[in-house]
Amino acid sequence: MAKLRDSALEIVRAYDELKSYECDQEVTAGGLRIKAHVKFMKPRSIAVEYEEFTNPIEEFQSDLFGGPEFNGDDLESMRLVYDGSSTWAHMLNKNTAIKKEGKQLYTPFAGVEIVGQLGFLSDLLTDYLLKDDGKGKINGRDVYKLGLKPKTRRRSYFLKEELFNLDSAQLAIDRETQLPLKITYRPGERDQLRYTSSQGGPLYVEYSDYKVDKPSKRDFQFDSSKMDKIFEEERLPRERVVKGFPITLDLEGVAEEGFEPAEDQLRVTSNREGDRKYTSIAFVGTSEEDGSSLQLLAGNYLSREMSRHRTFLSENGDPIDVDGKEAKVANRGENVKERLPNELKSDILEIGLESGGGFYYLLGQDVDREEMVRVLSALTSRIVRPG
Repeated sequence: MAKLRDSALEIVRAYDELKSYECDQEVTAGGLRIKAHVKFMKPRSIAVEYEEFTNPIEEFQSDLFGGPEFNGDDLESMRLVYDGSSTWAHMLNKNTAIKKEGKQLYTPFAGVEIVGQLGFLSDLLTDYLLKDDGKGKINGRDVYKLGLKPKTRRRSYFLKEELFNLDSAQLAIDRETQLPLKITYRPGERDQLRYTSSQGGPLYVEYSDYKVDKPSKRDFQFDSSKMDKIFEEERLPRERVVKGFPITLDLEGVAEEGFEPAEDQLRVTSNREGDRKYTSIAFVGTSEEDGSSLQLLAGNYLSREMSRHRTFLSENGDPIDVDGKEAKVANRGENVKERLPNELKSDILEIGLESGGGFYYLLGQDVDREEMVRVLSALTSRIVRPG
């Protein structure tokens, strides 16, 4: 036991003395495969370039509601730089960059930080029961294997700061660097990684080509001066968004139709000149018995996400009239009904409208076509109210 504790102390000491590192990182679980080049500098700075991003549920998500903001193809041509407070997403093939609040690395593990995260190594002795799992080799390098069992349920990042439902894990530690070359993570019964990892099969995180203390502050200072297009995402009060938005967003009209934004502050992305903006707004029904919901993408600039909605409706939508303007409507629920259990099958309608130099894409769950048309009409009609 003393020898095992000494080994763990060496790992803790090596990580605590480390200031920065870069490496290649690979994550696999079932059909999911992510390969990235990662740079990390304490306390929180991360730079990521994805070389491969294959998520087997992405096609289903895209069919169901249009998919995530950036899909795998987008991420494979992107560099992400997080400086500890905000993230720059640089689309290399378009010479466009977007600044976002907080850490936005777009991994498919909601709420669990895996990419560039080794901070759990500092707390091996306090957080885990340890087990000697023997020796081995990985890519020709000598490793010793350390089994981990969480002592208690607690908050954690991957192996440290998201709620533990970890069954067990194993670290394969490089004898020379005292850093992991492979982590085998076995999620517990309620762990949110369980679905991603093939319903409880192991999730593997592998590291190679470590360069310790090579990255410097320059690696995390994004220079946007030579970008063709610069955007910045902000969270703003509803009233300010409506007043400054370049196309009509009549939220009062939507409220009269029984829906209100789910949040008081809305996310708006604007270019530096302030003449191109887009937003994404979730709406919920105002009636307590109403379980319906809406999602709106709108702006006078087509983001990557909005472009995918435009393509989908162009290929699958039927013409529909909204206040004398031709829109397109499609039932996304039809695309996925064979892949959903009966209790979850429902119409998921989307209506797209291009009008007045603006783009509107409205998705509704448990909302019928007539109601969707009324909401979109209210949203896009300039209503002059007395006083």
